[in-house]
Order: sequence, then structure tokens, then C-alpha cells
Amino acid sequence: MNIAQITVYPIKSLRGSDVDEALICGYGLEYDRQWMLVDSESKMITQRECPLIATLVPHLEAEQLRITLPSGREVFVPFTADASTDQQVTIDVFGHVYIGVVASGPINAALSEAIATACRLASIRSDVFRTKYEVAFHDDSPVLVISQTSLDELNRRLPSPLPMNRFRPNLVVTDSKPFEEDLWQRIAIGDTVLRAVKQCERCVTTTVDQAAGVFTGPELLKTLATFRRKGQNVAFGQYFRPESAGTIHRDDEVRVLELNPKAAANLAS
Repeated sequence: MNIAQITVYPIKSLRGSDVDEALICGYGLEYDRQWMLVDSESKMITQRECPLIATLVPHLEAEQLRITLPSGREVFVPFTADASTDQQVTIDVFGHVYIGVVASGPINAALSEAIATACRLASIRSDVFRTKYEVAFHDDSPVLVISQTSLDELNRRLPSPLPMNRFRPNLVVTDSKPFEEDLWQRIAIGDTVLRAVKQCERCVTTTVDQAAGVFTGPELLKTLATFRRKGQNVAFGQYFRPESAGTIHRDDEVRVLELNPKAAANLAS
């Protein structure tokens, strides 16, 4: 098995930036979910409330984040303090509190105009990462892994096939069996080791067309519910947490170090 795709999502709930290599830190992929859009009351803005933000496309570059707007205009966010103000905001992410540093006025004005919604870009303050686990502006755990064959199996059941970007994985794995990622307890990519946390329970964001920034209807979630139900929700993909840091590359081999106890017991019986 190998890594076919590595995707970093610099701004929470926006489209990802595909890279050939990435540093895995304690909080996940470097720069992943380091920024977030918030409204005038400092509440997070995601595709759940504003699907149009999917049309803002961030690109990771050597010393800056470049955001391409639907008009073709580009907004640049340097990694230095030059892009930020002294204003800080308190942000609640599903019961977890963060401190964000607000970007400069021109950046916020350009993004607000692009999505026709007043918003501000906030970067996470590095000394106030969530205390229970080291993560950035993630909903849950930091690294989402999905097998290409899992998407192929889902698409086989759908009226029209969907691209992988609907599911926002950080790592796409090839040459595994469909949904085999559910069984992995610990995996190694080069010298980096990841430990499974939980299956990813999917929400309405998966129904947003990432190119158009519009909802497409519930068919996807209905289909998932026919064979991927988890309690009241549906699951697709597996969350992992880094046990060790290191740089990973596209095409790196993925080695399964340990299966989860339930899976290992079923295979042994």
C-alpha cells in the first residue's frame, strides 16, 4: 500500500492544498487547519452554514498562503506577523475554546466580498492549542485517512460518482481493500507512526459541490446509510493521531503495524 495523495487544509472548511510531501507534527500535518473564517460575533464559518466558502481555494507556498477567489483574484497571507493585527478573538469549536489572531483589514475585506458574507480570517495562537490534545482548528482528530478503494466501492453504489474531495482526507491510500482502514490500529509511513482514534462520522459538508459551493442533495448520505451506518450517523474514513513526527511523501509505503483488537480477534477466529 502507498500514499497516493497528501492534502493539507490550511483554512478550516475550505478546499485543500495537495502537496508532494508534508511534515507531520504533534497536531497533524504542518499548517493543517491553522486558519479559520469567523463572523462578526467570532463564530466559526464552515461549509455547513456557508457552502460558498468552498469556492475559496488556498495554496501553500514557501513563505505564504495564497488564496484564489472565484473571480481569479489572489489574496496573499504571509506566514509572518505582517498578515495579522493585534486583535484576538475567542472561538468555540464544538465546545473547545481557542484563541485566534485576526488578519489584516484588506485580507478580510477581500474574502468577505468573495463570499458575500462578512468574515474575518483568524490564525490559531500557537501557545493556546487545545490542551487535551495538540490539534489546531480541527473538529476532532488531526489526520483523516481514506482508501481509494473505499471511494470506489461507494461510487459503485451511487447514481453518479463523486470525487475524493467531498470527504476531505489528509491521506489517500492505494492498493488496500475497501474500508480496510477501519481495521488499522497503528500504521507507519516512513519513520512516522500514526495511531487510530475513531471512524469519521460524516455530515452535510459531504453534500457540497466543492467547485460550485452549493449543496447537491442528500443522496450521498442516504447511500452511505445503507451500508456504513454508525449509530445515528454514517462513517467514512478513519481518524489517526501522530505518535511520532516526521516527513512523509507521496508514494511512500504504508505499513500496518497493528490491527485494532476487534479486527485481530475476528481474523484469528
